[in-house]
Amino acid sequence: MNMFLRPAVFTALILSLLFIRNALSATSPTNVPPQKTPIDVHALDCHPNLAQIDKDLSENPALRSRLELLILKARLLRDNKTIKGARKEGLQTINEGILSAHQAETDTPGVSWPWAMEGMLDLLKTQYLHFPAGMRYGKLASRANSQALALEPDDPDSNLSRGLEDYYKPWFVGGSYVKAEKRFRKALAKSPKDPRILSWNGLADLALDRDQLGFQEIKEAAGLCPDNPIYKKRLLTRRPR
Repeated sequence: MNMFLRPAVFTALILSLLFIRNALSATSPTNVPPQKTPIDVHALDCHPNLAQIDKDLSENPALRSRLELLILKARLLRDNKTIKGARKEGLQTINEGILSAHQAETDTPGVSWPWAMEGMLDLLKTQYLHFPAGMRYGKLASRANSQALALEPDDPDSNLSRGLEDYYKPWFVGGSYVKAEKRFRKALAKSPKDPRILSWNGLADLALDRDQLGFQEIKEAAGLCPDNPIYKKRLLTRRPR
């Protein structure tokens, strides 16, 4: 009996073994990256936890989720008096968010959400920096909001962001509670159970002396998100902050 394999047979055997190995590797579940659980930013808004937000951010979420998390974090840090360096961290969060928004605008052209979120971040920066340092970011917010609405006029986030701009801008540069309320109402028609939009409808109604309706909307928002300190404070003070 010949104990030696012919070269052609040997080559065929090796190729067969390599093919089987590659086929097994391709179908092996260990080579499939685990799918991440989608981040429920609305749930985090209702039960805010800065440690959880930071954990979610560290896991490199999709750009839209990342921007939503950064906006929520900056909102929570804005008036936080218990965390040392909260204002500095909040500004860093906003700056990171603006860079992420610019990236999203480039990566996903033709959609409104990156521009709407840039508008929100620019407006947050005006609140952190105040007058006069924050004025230029108000102009940047206006530009971003106009772009968002040009792309998707009925998008709730775009209308919310324009409404925030109209609410905070002084009347002598085009700000108006009436215009803000119209934007908030349009956003609410698309997202009737969004506590942030609902709360801003309430604040605009209070500013327009519709006290009963305004308080009812703020109360409903606080009821949807009882653990969020922003909605709690609005319920007690009937003011934006």
